[in-house]
Order: sequence, then C-alpha cells, then structure tokens
Amino acid sequence: MGAALSNQQMNEKPNKKIDELQNNEKKQEEEDSIPETNPGRFDNISRESTSILSTETMDGLEVKVNQQLNPFFSMVHTVRFGSVLKPPNYVLSSRFIRKQFALLGDIDQKGYLSARYFQQTTPKLLTTLYAELSPEPKSAAGMDLEYYGKDYTTRLRLLSNKLISLSYLQTLHHPNLYSGFEFTYAGLEKKTYLRSSTKYYKNNDILSLEITNQPYKHFGLYYTKKITNRIGIATDFIYNIDKGISHSSSGIRYDLRKSRFSTIVHSSGSISSSYEELYHPLASLKVSGEVNYQTSNYFFGLKLRFGPDI
Repeated sequence: MGAALSNQQMNEKPNKKIDELQNNEKKQEEEDSIPETNPGRFDNISRESTSILSTETMDGLEVKVNQQLNPFFSMVHTVRFGSVLKPPNYVLSSRFIRKQFALLGDIDQKGYLSARYFQQTTPKLLTTLYAELSPEPKSAAGMDLEYYGKDYTTRLRLLSNKLISLSYLQTLHHPNLYSGFEFTYAGLEKKTYLRSSTKYYKNNDILSLEITNQPYKHFGLYYTKKITNRIGIATDFIYNIDKGISHSSSGIRYDLRKSRFSTIVHSSGSISSSYEELYHPLASLKVSGEVNYQTSNYFFGLKLRFGPDI
C-alpha cells in the first residue's frame, strides 16, 4: 500500500497546475503579441524623415493648459490668438485612456467636433472609429481595422464619403527591407488610387521610396541618418510626374536633455526653425518661425504649455 501524502506533497500538485496554467497563459500572450519582425503601420513607413522635416511652425501666440484629472482622464485647453494667418480660436480636448481602449475628442468655439475611439480588440487587431461633426455640411465618419501579423500589417479603412482603402505592408528581410501598397477607391469621384512604398534600413541609415497617383502622379524619395542618439538629419525629393516639377527639403533635429532644436531648408526658398525648452516638468516654451526669401514673407510665433506633458 502506498504511503499517505504529506502536506508538502499535497500542495505540490495544485501549485504545479497553477504554474502550468500561468506559463501557458504567458506563452499565449507572447504568441499573440506583436513580434519584432512586424513592419508597423503602412502610413509610418517614412516617419523617421517626416518627424524631422515636418517641424511645426506658427505665428502669433498659443497657450496650452493641460489637466491630468486622474490616471485615465485628462483635459487640454488651447487658446490661439495674435495670428495673421488664422483667426483666434479656443479648443477643448479630452483624453480617456485605458489599457485596451482610448477615447479622444476635440471641440472648438465654432462647434467643430472630432472624436476618435481606439479599441484593442485582440493583441493583434486594432479597431478605430472616428467622426467629425461640423456646423457646415462637412460631417464625416469612418472606421479602421488594422491587423498586425508576424511579418506583415494590413489595414481596411471605410469612410462615410464612399471611400474604401486597403493597405498591406510586408517584411521582406528583417530588419532591413519592408515593402507594401495601398489601394483606394473614392466613390464620389469614381477614381482609383494606388500607392506603393518601400523602406530600406541599415544601421543608422534609412531610405524609403513612395510612388503614387494620389492626388497627382508623383514619387518621393526620403533619406534619414541618425548621426548620434541626439542628432538626426533628413532630406526628401518629390517629383511631380504630371507637371514635371520637383521639390526637395533638408532638415536637422538636435535633441538635448531639456530642449530641442530643428531647422528645415526648402527648395522653394523658405527656411523654418523651431526651438523648444522645458523649463519645468509643468511648463515649456516653444519659439518657431519661417522666412521665405523668394516672396520676402516671414512670421514667427510662441507656444506656451502649462501642466504635465500629455
């Protein structure tokens, strides 16, 4: 006859079973999570260069007050005035963010309302709903379904203006080469658009190419180089095939511990620069400006932020 089980032996089996379930659950989460070989979003294939070459410039004064009401809910008050390019405006923004979903909304003094809802349906499937309401007959709504596979990302977009878009981005050789396409059908215009993009990455050099007929036939070439962890340079070249004209720009961004400086030179004859300083975790100042030497036009602006960086 077998001996009776001791208290330690009796506790071993349940603990082993729990550990086994936890390990299986952890293994399943790892399998469901987005792997490193995933190429990311199709729209972000040139994000390294656009982040440097799309420096925000403004004229006048903008004051932003951020309020973190609780760990999940925050509000932002934005006031813009003193601009000769845009009329004065006040925008109220709200953010409600949890682990699996997020709700973002903006409304201004004229009654323009925009809202976006993000739902992480599964670890690999992201659902986005968005709507824009306007006092004018320009309201719109839409939905995105994005699926992140092992080495590819696909997205289906449906808009209320009868626009359907399908994109697919594939990792050809991780982490060096990505390629994909986007097919768009505009029902109101009864036109079809096709966009193809390819990205090559090696060490600190990133090169991407885009060919599309939306809104006109053109191709764009983007190059980014990360000189150090704080300094990055980028350049692009866009050629309009229909009109036979081209445009290019080059820029540099320098990130310090509490400040950031960036400047961009355009082939059209304009130079835009911005400098942002973090004086306190709850306060920052940004100075930006742009000058066009061909038209002799220039402007500059100030942007103040109070409250936590949301």
